[in-house]
Amino acid sequence: MRLYLKIGLALAAVAAPLHAQDSVDPAASVFANPLKGDYAAQSSACREGPMAAFGRYLGSYDFQDAQIAADGSWTEGKGGQWDFFCLGEGIAVQDFWQPNAGGYGATMRMYNAETDAWDIVFTGEGSQAMSHLSGTLQDDGTLVMYYITPTLEGIERRITFSPPTEAGFDWMLSISRDGRKSWVDVYRMTATRR
Repeated sequence: MRLYLKIGLALAAVAAPLHAQDSVDPAASVFANPLKGDYAAQSSACREGPMAAFGRYLGSYDFQDAQIAADGSWTEGKGGQWDFFCLGEGIAVQDFWQPNAGGYGATMRMYNAETDAWDIVFTGEGSQAMSHLSGTLQDDGTLVMYYITPTLEGIERRITFSPPTEAGFDWMLSISRDGRKSWVDVYRMTATRR
């Protein structure tokens, strides 16, 4: 459990750097209204065909987060804002992520027809330049993504998006030390549509 905690804390630190800020001021946000207008009403191209797997998340959300603690319980974070929008006419689904604790990040999700999978890149304050992931849509509507780079010795990382509802969706970061046979959840978010 101690190793899981260290990894979880390290990953959460990258995901949510701690600053003395209590809440995000939407007007001061570095991501304030990047495309202007209603994200959910943007290009229908991200809501059709394979693009719909991530296009169904288009919109603006508030999120609550938590990370695993030493005793296996969950410690609540400060939450934040998460905005998804369609890039161009269905080129990619991009998001901007800004925790209330400070920091920010952006993810670009592009569907690769040759592999029938998603090529995903993330970068943000405190990250290792760029994370590369590969994701697939499961039969139950869940999206599952695995880190390709950067690697952690002996550890696999997985991100899971639950299918969205009108209210929002759940997101989970999990790690495995046994070649994906078992997983331990280390960081989670619940996103509520604004």
